[in-house]
Amino acid sequence: MKGYSHGLMPTILLSGCAILKNEKVLLIRKKGKALWELPGGIVKSKIGLEDAAVQKTKEQIGVKPEIIQHFTILEYQKAGNNVEATIFECDLDPEATFTPGENIEEIGWFVISDLKKDDLADRIGEDVKTILDDI
Repeated sequence: MKGYSHGLMPTILLSGCAILKNEKVLLIRKKGKALWELPGGIVKSKIGLEDAAVQKTKEQIGVKPEIIQHFTILEYQKAGNNVEATIFECDLDPEATFTPGENIEEIGWFVISDLKKDDLADRIGEDVKTILDDI
């Protein structure tokens, strides 16, 4: 995937949703992956970050999220690329039933305080680790 150039390393743009409810956060685990992550994915251009977050999340969990507000922008390096992830705080219909998308193994709610414990640190992605201090 091509992103825009930021120094010598390419930058991958991601957009996703932090879906928070009752001290819990919704996370997904992709097929063949060990880490739990926020729903979302790669964005083709900077235009439409909100639309991309909603579309990617809907594809992954089978429910269309509603954006409440811009949450944060995460910047980190992964596999020789700069990653810039725009995260939106989102809400879901409380009656919604999740349907895992094509490449999604599991969808689950995690208690935020539990995710901050060391024993879960190796099971969550960089995106989740980075936002824990902000939620």
